[in-house]
Order: sequence, then C-alpha cells, then structure tokens
Amino acid sequence: MPRLIHITFACADPGRVAEFWSALLDYEATPAGDGWFASDPRGKGTNLLFNRMKRSPTIQMPIHLDVNVPDREAAYERVLQLGGHLVEKKSFEIGDLSGGCTVMRDPEGNGFCLEDAPEAAHNHIWNVSFSCANARELGRFWALALGWPDEDIDPALIQRFRDAGVGEPELSGFHVTKPPNGVPPRFYFQRREKSRPESHPIHLDLSTDDHEAEVQRLTHLGASLVETKQGPNLAFTVMRDPEGNPFCVG
Repeated sequence: MPRLIHITFACADPGRVAEFWSALLDYEATPAGDGWFASDPRGKGTNLLFNRMKRSPTIQMPIHLDVNVPDREAAYERVLQLGGHLVEKKSFEIGDLSGGCTVMRDPEGNGFCLEDAPEAAHNHIWNVSFSCANARELGRFWALALGWPDEDIDPALIQRFRDAGVGEPELSGFHVTKPPNGVPPRFYFQRREKSRPESHPIHLDLSTDDHEAEVQRLTHLGASLVETKQGPNLAFTVMRDPEGNPFCVG
C-alpha cells in the first residue's frame, strides 16, 4: 500500500510559507533544492513540502488542513503574528451540542482551520479535509487506496444530531478514514461546494514499494493518470482522484 509522505504546498515563496507553518506547528524547516521541507522533531506529525510551483488563486479550497490546538484564541493570535489572516470565526449550537472553529489563511492564502483540542499537548494537523460532491464515495476511494479503515462514528452522537433536527442529507454528507495506527492526520470528507482550480495549491505525495503496480491499482480504483515525471532522485506519477484532486505516487 502507498504511504502518505508529504503534504505539498505550491508556493511563490517556499521559504516564507515553510517558516509560517514550521512556527505554527513547532516543526523544523530546511532547504530542499528550490523548495523547503518541514518536519516534526518529535517524529509524530506529517511532513510538509513547499515547492515553487504554479498555483491558481482559489477561495473555496478543494483540500485544506484542520489544525487542533490546545488554546484556540492563543493560536489565533499566533497566526496573526506570523503573517496569517482571519477569514471568520464560526460557532454552532445543535441541541445541547456546541462548538466552533477559526478559519484562517497563511501568508499565501492557503486556507486552514484552528479547532479546539484542550487535551492536545501542542498544535498538530488533525485532518486533511476534502470538499467534495460525494463524501462517502471519495472517502471509500482513499480508504482503499491507502488501506486505511473508516473511523467509527458513535451512533449515539448521530442520534443526538438527529434529535436536534439535523436532516439525513447532512448526516450522510461526511466520511472519515484514518491510519491503522491512529496517528493523525485523518482524512475528512465533507459534501460542500469547492472551486476547481487548474493548479491546486495543496496536494498529497505518496510513496510505494512497487510504483507501477500501485499506479495500476489506483487507476482500477477510479483514479486517473495525468503524467509521469522524472524528479531529482526518482520518477513519480501525477494522478487525480475520482473528483479531480491531484496527488503524486513515487
């Protein structure tokens, strides 16, 4: 099975964006050719890669990151200090359930959400979130692609939402899959409108032990092949998932 090795950002100034995300997540950033690489010194978080690449301006991000933080207000202030920008602060009340998140943008406009996690020891990427037309179908593709299980949703929680008046379309409009070891990030799929940029600001990089076989398997699952490129150290294939989100297989 392929493994998620990077979340890659297309950047005009890779060093600036790497500096922002490294400071937010307490990562270490190092130059990587014409780009930058950021990794978690604790050895737990997902690696981030920042490449100087063409990207389309977009408002509704097809893929964004949800960052769990122990103190959302402190994290919000930190983002502003680092050069990020506020989009909006959201809150909800459904029956006796309540919550919220803070929608932000990094210095180059990549959207992300700060979400409450009082028990968290530090800021960390919790979700790679996909905006999609069919959350369950796209979620099943990625679960099969990576060999990840679906996350069980407590039926009692679903019933509480139902009792509070949430309709069945909303209850069926999301899907979650996660690594077998439970270490984040999870992949979260939500049915919502998205932009369809020519050049996506964020994509996923996968590594595999058998490149050709995996490309064939992923194609059989519903992915489409774009092109194969030769990088500095290895060949990789650019693909798109069933809803057009690009990813690379190396």
